[in-house]
Order: sequence, then structure tokens, then C-alpha cells
Amino acid sequence: MKDCFDPRSYGAVADGHSKDTAAVQAAIDAAAAQGGTVRLAGGTFVCGTLYLKSNVALEITNSATLLASPDIADYGTDTHHNRYRNEPELDRCFLFAQDAENVTICGSGVIDGNAAAFPNAGSIYRPMLLRVLRCRNVRVQNLRLLNAAAWATAFLDSDFIWATDLHIENHRNYNGDGLDFDSCRHVWVRGCYIDGTDDNLCLQSSGLPVQDVHISDCAFTSVCVGIRIGLKSIGEISGVVISNCTMRNIWREGIKLECTEGGSITDILVENVTMHN
Repeated sequence: MKDCFDPRSYGAVADGHSKDTAAVQAAIDAAAAQGGTVRLAGGTFVCGTLYLKSNVALEITNSATLLASPDIADYGTDTHHNRYRNEPELDRCFLFAQDAENVTICGSGVIDGNAAAFPNAGSIYRPMLLRVLRCRNVRVQNLRLLNAAAWATAFLDSDFIWATDLHIENHRNYNGDGLDFDSCRHVWVRGCYIDGTDDNLCLQSSGLPVQDVHISDCAFTSVCVGIRIGLKSIGEISGVVISNCTMRNIWREGIKLECTEGGSITDILVENVTMHN
């Protein structure tokens, strides 16, 4: 059994006010040295950008909340960027993984993006909850992702991703996306509830192919689109199965396919999907 690391051992307070970034990051770094779990329990941990590492599980238990710091100065400028060039205000992020493998974020607790705090006075930036870049074997499971200041997630150029049993509510801002996958392959999305103000789930290609995507047993509600495939469509998007999902009170399209940038969208199967209102 891999070791468990408690951020309190590194100075975390978890009182909902003190900044615990350094303590939680120290626990992640210690776990990365040998592989293990960083477990948050019994309080609210306020943090700025946290850098996730290979072979580390970040577990937020049902007695814990991981709360985004209200200060934009606590967010790194080395976390890649939002690939929509007309939205640079979304470049920062809360949780970031790059060139890593076997990364897990799990538990039955809450990750809260503290959306009401952004943008800060004098700043345009609103951090995403999670950005994953060039990673492999990523699992985000059994969590509540609430109140993102921008998109909830962006998975970029990554392979073998499981996003399962997630409860996502993203209402505060007009671009409240849920799960976004750009140039990713071998993706499983299962058992998720997503309610937001923009694309609940988006598959796009900024160049690398999108292949082998499975979306099942999910519920979608959106001001914009339930499932969008394309818009960014420079490369190939193929081999997508959408099944056993419900969509309610979506203001625009339930499922939207847009091939506008020279790539291709092929082999999309949609079955057993109900749309209400």
C-alpha cells in the first residue's frame, strides 16, 4: 500500500482563511518522490495553483473542501494557456498537471473555484479549475466541482483519461464549461451530472487527433450546448460513442457538430439519448 501524506504535517491549517498552498504542494512533492496519496480531510484548504505530479493521487474526502484562493496573485503564470486566443483571461488555473502520468484526483469532497472572487480589481484573469497538458493515465473521479471562475476542466494533448461520477455546477460566468477535451485519445466519461452556462462537454482538435471517446450515463443542462464536437477542428475527430444520456433545459443545441478548420469529424454514434425542453 502506498503511503498517505497529510498536508497538516507540512503546516496546513484548513480553516478556510489561511493560505495552505505551500503545505499542500509540499505534500504533493513528497508523495511524488515515492508514489502515494495526498489526503485532505476535516476542513477547508485555501490554495492557489497546485502542481500535480506523476504517481500521486490527490484525495479530497467528504469532510474536506479544496477552495481556490481569492487572490489572482496566488496563481502561476507557467500553466500553459487557454487555446481560445480571444479568451486570454482564462489562462490561469487552479490545478495543473503537465507531462505527467498516473495522476488521480478523487474523493467524495468538493473542489470550489471561488468564482465570486474573480476577476480581482485591476486584473482580467479568472482561473480554470483544472488543466491537464500532455499527460497519460489521468483519473478524475467521484467529486463535486463547483463554482469555477472559468471552465471547470481542460484536458489537452493527453491519452487515457477517466472522468467518472462527477457532479459539476458552473453557473457564475458566461463561459462555464464542464469537461473539455482537446486533442485527446482514449477517453471515458461516465456517470457525470453537468450543469453550466456554456458547453457541458466539448471535444476539439487543435491539431492532434481525437479518437476513441466514450460518453455514457450522464445528465446535461446548459445555457449553451450539451455536447459540442468540433469548432476547433484542425485535426481528425473520430470514434466517438454517446449513449444513455439525458439532456434537460438546454437553451441551444443538445449535440452540436462543427467542422470549420480543415480537419474531419467521422464515425460518431449517438444512441439512447433523451432531450427535454
